[in-house]
Amino acid sequence: MLSSMKHLRLLALPLALGLAACAGDPVDPAPAGLFFPTKPYGDGSVATALSDGKLAVRDECVLVSGPGAGEYSLPIWWDDFTAERDDAGRLVVRDGDRAAVAIEGQPFAMGGGYVAEFQPEGLVEPREMQVRRIEEGLGHSIPDRCLGADVYGIWDVGETSPL
Repeated sequence: MLSSMKHLRLLALPLALGLAACAGDPVDPAPAGLFFPTKPYGDGSVATALSDGKLAVRDECVLVSGPGAGEYSLPIWWDDFTAERDDAGRLVVRDGDRAAVAIEGQPFAMGGGYVAEFQPEGLVEPREMQVRRIEEGLGHSIPDRCLGADVYGIWDVGETSPL
């Protein structure tokens, strides 16, 4: 009995050290000062609409430009996605496998769907109510600078493909 207790203690120490190492501060998904919202994986269900555009950085916010001039969406990425600058200074979004899925200024496609749409005003829920609901789900606020008048809505990112 005593020797089995000794073995359990020997096994418990590496386990405790491993868990302590994993409990550190999470890695920032994007360069300092850049707003790159992420969400945890849910139950696996995602919207399947397709959106294409170009990755854009404006006012330190990661956006996707739409088909119309001056039309943007604020994407919310999965929590294992990251954003980093490449050697040319362009922002590159990478998925959980570290594959590039979007590069600043380059066209790309992503699945998902709008979780907030701000147009046409008067026919949709007021912007403030939609934003507040999204912020509650994210657990943090969305900077006003990321929700200018030319932001059509907030896109919940679904499937992406490596470039």
